[in-house]
Amino acid sequence: MSTEKETPLIAGLSMPQQKPDAAKLLQSAREDGYDYVITDLPLSQEARSDVIALTGRWWRTSIVGNVPEDPPEALLKNLTKYLEWAIHMGIPAVILPSPPKDMVFEYAQVLQSLAIDAQSSNTQLWIRTLLNEESLQRYELLTRLCDGQPNIATMLIMEPLKPTSSPAAATASQIIMLHKAIGAQLKAVCFPTSVFLTNKRGYPTLSKSHQVLFTEVLKRIGRTVRILIEGAPKHDIPGAGDGMGSTKCLPYLQYIRHIRQRPECVAALDTEEASLESGYLDSLQRPLQPLKDHLEFSMYETFEKDPVKYAKYQEACTMALSDGMASMKPDSASPKMITIAVAGAGRGPLVMRAIRAFKSLNADPTAVVLRVFALEKNPSAVVYLQSMAQNHADWKGIVTIVHTDARKLTLEHLGGRKIDIVVSELLGSFGDNELSPECLDPLLASECCKPSTISIPMQYTTFVAPVSSVRLHTDARQQAQVPHEGGQTLGLQRAMETSYVVRSHAASQTHPEQTCWNFQHPAKETGMERAVSLDFAPDATFAAAAGSGYGALDPAIAGIVSQVLPGSGGAVTLHGLLGSFTAVLYASKDHYSELSIAPHRFSEKMFSWFPIYFPFREPLHVPSGCSVGVKMWRKTADGRVWYEWCAKVHKNGTTIAVTPIHNPKGRSSDVSL
Repeated sequence: MSTEKETPLIAGLSMPQQKPDAAKLLQSAREDGYDYVITDLPLSQEARSDVIALTGRWWRTSIVGNVPEDPPEALLKNLTKYLEWAIHMGIPAVILPSPPKDMVFEYAQVLQSLAIDAQSSNTQLWIRTLLNEESLQRYELLTRLCDGQPNIATMLIMEPLKPTSSPAAATASQIIMLHKAIGAQLKAVCFPTSVFLTNKRGYPTLSKSHQVLFTEVLKRIGRTVRILIEGAPKHDIPGAGDGMGSTKCLPYLQYIRHIRQRPECVAALDTEEASLESGYLDSLQRPLQPLKDHLEFSMYETFEKDPVKYAKYQEACTMALSDGMASMKPDSASPKMITIAVAGAGRGPLVMRAIRAFKSLNADPTAVVLRVFALEKNPSAVVYLQSMAQNHADWKGIVTIVHTDARKLTLEHLGGRKIDIVVSELLGSFGDNELSPECLDPLLASECCKPSTISIPMQYTTFVAPVSSVRLHTDARQQAQVPHEGGQTLGLQRAMETSYVVRSHAASQTHPEQTCWNFQHPAKETGMERAVSLDFAPDATFAAAAGSGYGALDPAIAGIVSQVLPGSGGAVTLHGLLGSFTAVLYASKDHYSELSIAPHRFSEKMFSWFPIYFPFREPLHVPSGCSVGVKMWRKTADGRVWYEWCAKVHKNGTTIAVTPIHNPKGRSSDVSL
């Protein structure tokens, strides 16, 4: 699709100063194009010139505080004083040292209290974390002790590479650790000036491994991550002159922005799809209930912007019509009629696509004609459909609007005609979660359809995978305070037993998705309930190629992480499950059309559906080498449909940890028939 406005790369600068002066550093840094600077937070009440030189606006937007690396005991003693001043100034973020190795619990006790206080000023706390398993696990323990405070995040510190006999395996390991760090609330990436190499012209450059890592950071979270260049300039470029900038650190900024312009980064960040979805990143939404509620005009408009979904539906209609017309026996007395019913027509995009599909076949009008019945229960949408039927040239004489629930359609509505093809877009993020089976099966089994009636889609399969995402879990917990029906808050139990549609972003799918269940139309089995038991074996790559769980598998990353050494994966913490689906719109001997949001078969450039997130009430820690068992149920009763889910961690037949069964009897969330 067309390129949109470029997503800016937010970069900051930290340089050693004899005396902290954020005003002086900010002036020179902004001249070079940096967006923010770092200043050491004061411990004493000694005067600072920058306090009176900068207005509050600059402190709130362009200054990040830094807590010095004090000895462990002094750090714990002074941490409150450092943070009090930062909160007072409204500083948006503070960089803190990594927790001392033997004092993680004590550090967490102080940090959690400070994180609660810092929420009043929206101050984020970035914990320095090295890209190695020990440092990541220490940070992960810290966040668990702090009960997932939403303003505690990690800042990865890039280190100079150590010599290794297997560079490919080392890069694979770093990519996997980065993948896990993204799920652990990665907010910033720091490049010390010492990590840069020097190219033939004397300019700074990164090693191939660091270039791969940084490119992956940008592709995954380039819209939200903050970059930091830290340290005194190490490159004195001959003849550069003013090209070094006011800070002498301009070449570092130019280099990282050069990497930002790589085609793979532009493709991930600057497309129209990226622009359209930017407002939905990690934003939890309760799934639609189209059988219970009427959609708004703007919702229909949003759905219709998808360039792939409706093209796929038109492709499927063309295939079905082609096969149907090929099987017709010639009859010179009168033209054959093909009848299509669009179930849930909305504003008519599927009606339009069905008509276009028919026209594309250039059928002889004396041999075959098309009739389309647009079925819609939403009275407001019917007004739009009636207007289209009366005024759109392609609809006149072809389309009949029927204001009814598709489950209540009768032959009288159809003028006695029986349906040849049923077309519907009732699929949800989990395939069946918007009750497509409950809507289509009664229609296809009714007197309105023939034994040979075709459904588009013909079948759909749901998938599920574990996900690590502090962000999604924290946001799900915060739903407890959101007003719900009748103005009452949702409450923690209901919030954590509700599934949410979400464009996962600050998230990491940790295992390849597995099949849950399947629905076919016309139905091949009776009953709407389903149950599945899945087992996710340890995966040394942690499904890094699946990224956030939304989008296609990244073949480049898959190739890199395939080089990881066996048994080097480490632990991970899970925060729930991500659900997706694949739908076969039409299949015959000669034709096949599908669409999918499952990473292993993702339909490129399609954005009508985001994954569905099933949270765990509490994070589930998975030690290295352990498997994850998942059980899910689709239940129906009393005009409701709901899901139940649980998980366990096990190894060698021993259960190590379990979650409770979430949402028993649909007590917290369901979908109404």
